[in-house]
Formats: sequence, C-alpha cells, structure tokens
Amino acid sequence: MQRLGSHPDVAGAALGGSGHDSTLTGSSDIDLLVVVVEKWSNLRVGVTWIEGRMGDLLFATTSEVESISDADLALDANEWVRRVAAFLASTRILVDQGGRLVRAQRAAQQWPDAAFAPTRSDAYRAWHKINYDRQHNRRMLASDDSDYVTALDVRLLYGLNDVLTGYFAIRRERWEGEKAAVRNLREHDPAFLELLRRCLAEQDRHAKFTLYEQLCQEATAPAGGLWANQPTSAHLRDPGTATPEAHAAATAFVQSLVRGK
Repeated sequence: MQRLGSHPDVAGAALGGSGHDSTLTGSSDIDLLVVVVEKWSNLRVGVTWIEGRMGDLLFATTSEVESISDADLALDANEWVRRVAAFLASTRILVDQGGRLVRAQRAAQQWPDAAFAPTRSDAYRAWHKINYDRQHNRRMLASDDSDYVTALDVRLLYGLNDVLTGYFAIRRERWEGEKAAVRNLREHDPAFLELLRRCLAEQDRHAKFTLYEQLCQEATAPAGGLWANQPTSAHLRDPGTATPEAHAAATAFVQSLVRGK
C-alpha cells in the first residue's frame, strides 16, 4: 500500500470486501478501489496479485469520486459512479489525498438504498432476457442436430447465471456477487437455492433443462412469470412504460405482422 500512496497518478485507495473487516480466508481475494487522475479515465477494472492473493481492482477518477459528495451531481450519477459509491460506502480507506474519499464515503453512506438497487428498467430487462433465452433453449433442446444440443449445454452454463442475477434484479435487490447471492438465498429462499444446486449438479440434459425451467419460473414469478408457450413476443425500448398491457399489445402487433389478426 506504500507504493499506492506514493504513486503520482493515485489520489486514493480503499479496501473493501472481506479485507476491510479482517475476515479474509485462505481463498479470499483483495477488493481494492483505486482513485486515479483523469488521464486514466478509461480504466474501469483490473486484476493482479497482491501479497499472494488475487487483487480485484476497481478504478474511479478524482472527479467521479468528488461527484459522489456533490448532492446535485449525485442525483444524476451514472451507473459506474453508483457502483463506486456502493463499494465505497463499506470500505476501509487506505490512501486519501485531499480528503476526497472520506467526504465521498460519508456522502455514499447517506444515499438511500434505492440509489443502489436495480431499477424498474433493470427488472424488465431481466424478465425479458430469461424468457427470451428460455424460448431459444427449448427450440435447441428439441433439435436432433448434435451441434445444437452441444450449443445448448454451453448456453445453460451462462443461462443459469443470468437466471440468478435476474432473480435479484426482478426483486429490485442489489447484486453483490455470487457468494453474497448464495448467502442471501440460504437465508431468504432456501428452496430456490436447493433447486439451483440440483440444476448445477444434474448431468442428464433433459432433467437439467426441466430444473432450469423451474428456476426460470421461480425467478420471474414477481414480474408475471414465464411467457406462455407462444411463438411471439416483443421487447419494448422504454422499460419505464413496459406494463403487462403494453407488452401484450406490442406482442399482438408483432404477431399480426407475420400471422395476421
């Protein structure tokens, strides 16, 4: 950390994750926010090794950190600044030239939880993506082409992650990583966690797909659940106006283009 403090392009650093509260285990990584001068504004994340542990680096510029402390700017904070603020709210500050990190941390700790939670738009996109992917995956499962079913196996690898992250977005709950998600589910929805574990461990493709569809149904339930097994759906540009009625009307319009009224 001495090197960070003396680097001319570094204005601050803060330790997060299990490192900031001394709960590091043998498999823990180091989560570090590094505040850099504006010439490094294109930096977002980095991975390295620090004292024998993987280091997960998050970068923010001095102006981005200062905007967290500015009440007017904070109202219009972009997604990256919100992510930095959420991280900074529970960190241990290691380097702070000019005191900007302390000021930003105090401000971030006063932000309402809603500032860090998924938006209605995020929830809509997650609901649509889970349904959209399920439709494609059902088509591929029915194929007798070996390339298709292998592609399905690959799709399910990342599809299950999308279901998991979508579960939290649809419930407007902040995503804090896979480990935190597992702990959250263990406490609040152990049935979903057990279903996820069964799906991850299942080797038979059809049995795995059945479990996957159950996960899709449970994840999307608060947003209206799964689409009926219909051939048509629509995605709206403005999720803010994506009511069930608007979605149904748009879907009917798309269907009318190719199948008639």
